[in-house]
Amino acid sequence: GKTVSTYHTGIDASGARAIAAEPAAEDAWVQTVNDRSELTLYPRCNSWYLGANVPGKPRTFMAYIGGVDTYRILCDQIAAADYSGFRTTAADAPLQAVSA
Repeated sequence: GKTVSTYHTGIDASGARAIAAEPAAEDAWVQTVNDRSELTLYPRCNSWYLGANVPGKPRTFMAYIGGVDTYRILCDQIAAADYSGFRTTAADAPLQAVSA
């Protein structure tokens, strides 16, 4: 099966040296993760998965629980679409800090 390094190889071959998710793609991924987590008991319990072990931390489920096969399919679709939803920085471009 493919690994993350397979995608890195494809990005490197394109001449990019950095990749970052676009805000809209990031928001869509968070929604996907949230939708999957709502099918479980995770959001209804005091779990470290939600950050319950850190006082004051917003409760956010961050793990993708849709299965490895589904995750690979999603990654393949993104790669096939020339990494739609991501921006890359060319190898010869200066890197700049990204603000949160």
